[in-house]
Amino acid sequence: MKRKYYTVQIIPEDSKGIKQYKISTVWFTTAKIALVVFIIVSAAFIFNLGKINKIVASYEKMRVMNAQLVKKDNNYEEMFSRLDSLWVLENRLQNILGTFVENDSAKINSIIDRNRFVHTPNEKINVDYDNIHSWESGDEKIRLDRIPSILPVAGLESKKFDEEEDHLGVDFSAAAGSPVFATGSGVVEFAGQMGELGNTVVVDHQNGYKSSYSHLKDIRVRKGRSVSKGGIIGTVGVTGNSSGAHLHYEIMKDGKRINPEIFTHY
Repeated sequence: MKRKYYTVQIIPEDSKGIKQYKISTVWFTTAKIALVVFIIVSAAFIFNLGKINKIVASYEKMRVMNAQLVKKDNNYEEMFSRLDSLWVLENRLQNILGTFVENDSAKINSIIDRNRFVHTPNEKINVDYDNIHSWESGDEKIRLDRIPSILPVAGLESKKFDEEEDHLGVDFSAAAGSPVFATGSGVVEFAGQMGELGNTVVVDHQNGYKSSYSHLKDIRVRKGRSVSKGGIIGTVGVTGNSSGAHLHYEIMKDGKRINPEIFTHY
């Protein structure tokens, strides 16, 4: 097919040196397409430039809002930390005092019956706290204080005492770093690494009973030191052969491991 051409002449004022150019119609078509593409690209650029300018204009507002959100997040973190501390303190106090929030009267009566004295002491001394009178002998107070009868940690029982499975203690699941309490007063017999049990503390209650606390993250007492009932002796961890944060708790009577649930209802 024969190409078509356009002739372009450039004529000076004196009509001398006339220049003549032949331009193919294909060139004009290409020029038209290029012009259309240029217009489309320019329109897209201007549109996006407008969006970019809008984002840049709102950047300062976004920065201020982000700073406010960070401040609120820090406040929430502080509030949650305080609530967590109050929860641990509440559980520790309930643990020490043997009191629990409970609406079931049958369960309340069961707790009262379980902690009632089984005999009346001969010698009595008056103990008055905030005008609430209670009578106990000095020997009876010491005897009760040495019995490992409170919960060792604020957590959930995850595995029971089972002689057939050779699990001679009770496991409590709790957050790593949660405080672990001595369940009775006594003297620290052992505080250190104990094979698969990891960091372990053994307390001799000096009445034939001993209690042990294993898989601790850290130990807060030393061998030979006296500990009080409810005192912090360490924190929950995953040391030794442990798949998750928990406390392995055991009670021994005259060298024989017994079920801790005999003393405390979990």
